[in-house]
Amino acid sequence: MREIEGLREFFEETTATPRFSRRAVSIPGDFRTAWRLSILCLLLQRGRANTLTLEHLHVLWWSIRTAKSRELLLRWFEGDRSPDELLVRFDPSLTVTVDLALGQGLVSLESNRSVRLANAGASLAKSIHEQEDLMIIEKTFLAALPAKITQRQVRELLEWK
Repeated sequence: MREIEGLREFFEETTATPRFSRRAVSIPGDFRTAWRLSILCLLLQRGRANTLTLEHLHVLWWSIRTAKSRELLLRWFEGDRSPDELLVRFDPSLTVTVDLALGQGLVSLESNRSVRLANAGASLAKSIHEQEDLMIIEKTFLAALPAKITQRQVRELLEWK
């Protein structure tokens, strides 16, 4: 059964009358499952053979979420390194997102603790890139990053004191 059919059936059988109200503040994109799965696929697409280690993913995941973290990471790669500014956080939402992506067939786990983009994930990333008005900030940021970010650079960043 498709998800939408299940929802229709649920609302037809329930005696409750749900009301949906527009709120003054919308849910930030990084709390939305669709955004998180899309970002994961875009990040993995940057890796060699569409694969990144969890540490690499955590750095990119942290950096893409806010304007400040995007700016900090770009400055770090440009050589403007200040130990009191850069503090990469390991976000548990990445683990949840990887689990969801595994369940949806968007990614697979490698034996070396790496995450690989599956064909379905590659198709999702490709469709995001093809739509110019979709995820503009995120795609601009990813394009501004160095073409190759090595594991050594990721370790240096994580061990930065």
